[in-house]
Amino acid sequence: MKITELKSMSLIMVLAMMIMTAFTACSDDDNEGNKTVVFPELANISSAAGETTELSFEASADWELSSNAGWCKFQNGEFLESLIYGKAGKQTVTIMTSADGQNYNEDAVAEITLKMGNASQVIYKVTRAKREYADLVVSDEAGNIYDRTHPLTIKGNTATSPVYTVIKAQAESGVKVGFTNPEWLSYVIDEKAGTYQFTFNTANTSGLNPKYPITGNSYTLTFVTEDATTAKTDKVRKVEIPVVYEGLQRDAIGISPTYLNALASVTGEELSDDTGILEQMQSTVTVYNDEFETVIFAATKEVNAEGEEEFTYDFNTTVDWLHAVTGTGSNKDKVTVTADTNRETAERAATVMIFPKAVYDEIRGDWAGNLIDESTGDIKASYAGNIMTSITQEGWQEQGERIGFQALFMYAYDYDQTGFRNIKDFFESAVIKFEDLKNSDGVGDYNVTKNNVWKAIIPKSLLKRFDEVGEPGHGPGKVIFEPVDAATDQEVTEKTSYTDISSEKMAGQAWSQDARKILRISGLGISFDNTSYETYDNNYQLVVKGENDEILALCIVEVYDDTQEGTSF
Repeated sequence: MKITELKSMSLIMVLAMMIMTAFTACSDDDNEGNKTVVFPELANISSAAGETTELSFEASADWELSSNAGWCKFQNGEFLESLIYGKAGKQTVTIMTSADGQNYNEDAVAEITLKMGNASQVIYKVTRAKREYADLVVSDEAGNIYDRTHPLTIKGNTATSPVYTVIKAQAESGVKVGFTNPEWLSYVIDEKAGTYQFTFNTANTSGLNPKYPITGNSYTLTFVTEDATTAKTDKVRKVEIPVVYEGLQRDAIGISPTYLNALASVTGEELSDDTGILEQMQSTVTVYNDEFETVIFAATKEVNAEGEEEFTYDFNTTVDWLHAVTGTGSNKDKVTVTADTNRETAERAATVMIFPKAVYDEIRGDWAGNLIDESTGDIKASYAGNIMTSITQEGWQEQGERIGFQALFMYAYDYDQTGFRNIKDFFESAVIKFEDLKNSDGVGDYNVTKNNVWKAIIPKSLLKRFDEVGEPGHGPGKVIFEPVDAATDQEVTEKTSYTDISSEKMAGQAWSQDARKILRISGLGISFDNTSYETYDNNYQLVVKGENDEILALCIVEVYDDTQEGTSF
């Protein structure tokens, strides 16, 4: 009986143990999710806008960390996030504090909340101080300050290009800065570099010229912050700077126009260059404060094997036949060049150069050493811009034993700027033939000295082609007749006018491939109306007359019809 009871008790105990074990297991599972977690104590820290700060804490379970402020985020590699998470253990995270929403009135506080399991708690309060005003500072790139007692000097331009003066204007980070400037200043803003580039505005409407310096306190460049009128602070928010201008760089020069390859007639009354006949040879000189010196150097002109003109300079010879006169008053920046009559038979040449006074004073003691390139014998490239003109004057020509005629050049307006060209260069193989009638029958009837009678034979095909190169509104191209072996003061004229043939005294210059140099042209240009040469009776005459109106030479102009089949010139 006793044994039976023991067995029963044993069974009961076994069942009880099983029940307790099951109960205990269930109880353990329930307590895991609700066990007590330990949070770090609240910490108060400060972090300035633009800074990163490390936060350290220890988590007793898996965790989440969140920020309630958009300006305070967690740095996760390249990303900024408002929520991060991790495993239990000691932790260090980095926050980035931005300036978003920052103002000048109050500090901002962000709360960093740690969550473990079902519990959460604020473990950090991050204070971002309110925005502080800073002085507006204007300086150059080296840090030199500009303000009312430290004027800004704008650098001088060159004669052809602007030169920029670079400055910076800065206050606290992120604040916008603007400025007001005199109208004679133009500018470029480099937002990336944070700089302002100022230069003289040559297009100003104030009548100011970049040649002249601007001094005194007449003009002010003012920088202001965008909140200059509303900011409640004792910090500088507006900077007024007297602004002056150096004037053109002391070695800069501009000469306009220049007259290269210029020619002067024997009398000096006619001047020409590559552009044609000149009413006058006058240049406007752009230098600092209109302070310049003009120098004339004697020269000898030659044509090299490539057909290029070269000058050899003589700095010790006084040039008395060429004059370069500086104007006065409102024309003090003008230089006008004139030439005297050349009574010598040889041509002569000279070069007119203009220098800013500062340059003139520096180099005048050794013209050759300073101006000439020893390797070429020519003016150095660095002084090429100082040349106003290189000019050659023809020598006086005495009347030859027998005066003749030539027609080498033509005038065609639409060919190039000058219009003067060699006929055979313009029209391949074109030729105007001259026939000497000295020994022909009846030549004495013309009453010409020494029977200097000639016939010019012009192919009709050439006249037709002249029609194609005429000047709009002014008829066809012109054939230019010039005297040969005539005296300098003797010229070609019409004997009498002729219906449907127009004439015009023409002078200029053109490159001669035969002579390998630029030649001066002075003669009579004639043109037929585009139908008259079909019925022309070959009776138009040109003459060269002497002092007493006697005819020294005569040329009969004949048109030859080479357009008919079987004809030849």
